[in-house]
Amino acid sequence: MDRIHYESLVIYLKKTILFMAALCCAALCFGAVAADNAATSGTTVLSQDSGKNVSLMKMTLFRSIDEFGIYGLGVGEAVKFTAPKSDWKLKSVEILAWSGFNNSTQSFPADKNFLLEIRDKDLNVLYKFADAQNNYFLSPTAPVYGTIEIPALIISGDFYVIFYDRGSAYVVMENGNGTGNSYLFSNGLMDPAERIIGTTNETVKVNWMIKAVGN
Repeated sequence: MDRIHYESLVIYLKKTILFMAALCCAALCFGAVAADNAATSGTTVLSQDSGKNVSLMKMTLFRSIDEFGIYGLGVGEAVKFTAPKSDWKLKSVEILAWSGFNNSTQSFPADKNFLLEIRDKDLNVLYKFADAQNNYFLSPTAPVYGTIEIPALIISGDFYVIFYDRGSAYVVMENGNGTGNSYLFSNGLMDPAERIIGTTNETVKVNWMIKAVGN
C-alpha cells in the first residue's frame, strides 16, 4: 500500500469514525462473550490499555514504516505483561490491526509478513513466529482482533509481546490514558510508546491494543 493510498485511507477513516466506533463496540461485545467463555474454561486475558469501553477510546492507526521509513522494518510494537501466577501458560496473542482495503479496486493488499516475538523480563527471546497479515486482519471496513495461536509457553513474572508490523498491517493504538506498559522496541532497546499531539504539541503515552491469553 503506497503513501498516497495511505493518506486517502486516513481521510476515509476520519469520515467514518463513528461507524468504526460502533463496529469496535460490537467487537467489544463479542469479546465480552468470549471473556465469559474464557472465565468458564479458566483462561485469563491480559491487556494493558486503559480499560475503557472501546467506543470511548481515542484510537489511531499506526504502521512502523510510515513513522520511521525503511528503519521501521526493525521496529516492534511491544507490550509488557505480568503473568497472573507462577508457571502461567501463554497460549495466544490477540492484536487489533488491519490489513487495509482499496475502495477503488475493492481489493485487499498483497500478503506481507509480520514478525511476532515473546521475550522474558530480560528480553531473551522465548518464541518467534512469522506469517502473512492477511491470515489474521482482513476486513473491508475497519480493524479486527486477530488471534495468533502459539505453543504453550510457561511464564512467570514479567514478559513482553512484540509485534513487528513490517508495513504489513496498521496496528491500533489508544491515544492518551497510557498505562506505561507500551513500548517501541528496536536494536535491543525498549522506548516508551508516545505521540505528539499536533494541536497542543503535547507528548502523550499510548497503549497498543494487544492482549495475551493463557491459563
